[in-house]
Amino acid sequence: MNIKAVLKKLDPVYFLFLVYALWMLSLKNRDTGGFDDFNVFYHAGKRLLNGENIYGEPHHYNLKYFYSVLFAAWMSSMQGIGIVAAKWIWFVLNFILLFRSLYILKSFLPDNTRWRFLIFFVLMLIMSKIILINYVSNQITIVIMWTVLEAYTQLKKDRTILAAAIICLGINIKILPVVVVPYMIFIANDRWRLFLSGIGFLLLYTFVPALMFGWSYNLMLLGEWAKTLNPVSDIHVMQTYEYGILDISSLITKFLSDEPVYLEPKLNFASWSKGQLFLLTNAVRVLCLSGAVYLALKVRKPIAGVSQHFVVLAAFMALAPLCFPHQREYSYLFYSPLWLVIMLVNLEIKQWSAWLTFSVLVLFSGLLTWVDFVGRDMVDVFNFYRIITMGMFCMYVYYIYFIHKISRTSI
Repeated sequence: MNIKAVLKKLDPVYFLFLVYALWMLSLKNRDTGGFDDFNVFYHAGKRLLNGENIYGEPHHYNLKYFYSVLFAAWMSSMQGIGIVAAKWIWFVLNFILLFRSLYILKSFLPDNTRWRFLIFFVLMLIMSKIILINYVSNQITIVIMWTVLEAYTQLKKDRTILAAAIICLGINIKILPVVVVPYMIFIANDRWRLFLSGIGFLLLYTFVPALMFGWSYNLMLLGEWAKTLNPVSDIHVMQTYEYGILDISSLITKFLSDEPVYLEPKLNFASWSKGQLFLLTNAVRVLCLSGAVYLALKVRKPIAGVSQHFVVLAAFMALAPLCFPHQREYSYLFYSPLWLVIMLVNLEIKQWSAWLTFSVLVLFSGLLTWVDFVGRDMVDVFNFYRIITMGMFCMYVYYIYFIHKISRTSI
């Protein structure tokens, strides 16, 4: 078989993968080795070896470590190779898991349409800014998103224990995937097996570090880690200690609290108490969760050829960056399945108004406001005024309404 024949049979979407791969490599080639979030991860591993409280002061450049003891233990294992080599390992891992995630998303494209290439091109385009932020920051979002998509994929193949192992690993590292677990249990063919194996893996990941660092030290760290996960703690109600946080709580704090956000302009038009902010924030979170639960109960058949389970999973995934505290723009990568579902359904219903609404929401959410194109001042406006958060919130509300409306038809 000649090369032309092979290329003719090759899915054109893989050419997008190739372009993305070259872009990723160019990003790494431009890496100056400066300070980023991985330095905080790596420093936590160093502190772990020194027997320190990795969640307490002194924080590395005043940046708190929020992730698990197990993840810090992995960072501690790389102390001997140096941070430069460790960052290369981290880059390769993220590179592989990003393309595995893209491959999973690609599997939902319809085979019988000439638009599949364009749909995935648009998806990768609107993902690009957030992916760039993840790579520049050396963040962990790609790994966590992969755990959700991979666990869902394995669950649909009835590989229940493998699905539980993967999703629980994501939960252990960063709590975000816990939001999809109830729905995964709901759609699993063997719910008890998924639930019980999940409990087992969570316990395993939680206490494995004790084998390396001792039982009492691990218990102390688990207690300190639990404090960072407490949604009613002051730092999660009044998110003013760091700039650039873009979840619902930070939006409410920004405009309804008199306390200024670190390194951001003061924009509040009210001065609510912590109690009032807590009630409003959690009321909005409950409403958002109710939307996803409504779809889980309402959507019982495929929509526009897309599995009803994936349609609902996309809603639950979007809750993670929107409703969990301390979420920055890089966490909105979790919206990727939601964007894909909207485009696939729009392709079927052929309504220009739906495409126009989606396009406006993409622009409103700041997905195309690259600093190279619009400048730092405009990017800061989208961040400091929480326009990104408002856009993503509107995107989520629109998705719930959109799927509700389409599910009532017979497409």
